[in-house]
Amino acid sequence: MAERDDETLAALAHSISMTYSLLVDVCQALPVPIALPADRHVPVTGAVSAIQRVAELAKDQPMGELQEMQLFTGCIHLLAAIDLYVLCVTRYQETRAEGVGANLIYSDEALRRLLVWLLTDGTA
Repeated sequence: MAERDDETLAALAHSISMTYSLLVDVCQALPVPIALPADRHVPVTGAVSAIQRVAELAKDQPMGELQEMQLFTGCIHLLAAIDLYVLCVTRYQETRAEGVGANLIYSDEALRRLLVWLLTDGTA
């Protein structure tokens, strides 16, 4: 059972990393770009504070309300996924792991839609 849990945690960590990379791409394409730490191994504390900063700055971006909400939604769901992941590492529960996955789906969807808009209709 523990081996499966470790595999699940590794897959979730990779998925969190991929969603964070998507957020980095979105932030570079914003009308007013926001620089995020993009090192190969960004510490969780650094990533969390950077994601929180982006969420706070979403309303200041010169784009529509829908796009602001997509950025904010992507950030808050990524933060929720990270929080649940940390709880899973401490004490694994399948529902927490599923929560990580669900939050990543919502985050990815919002960020991907925003990135498409930025690259096709936005000013980027």
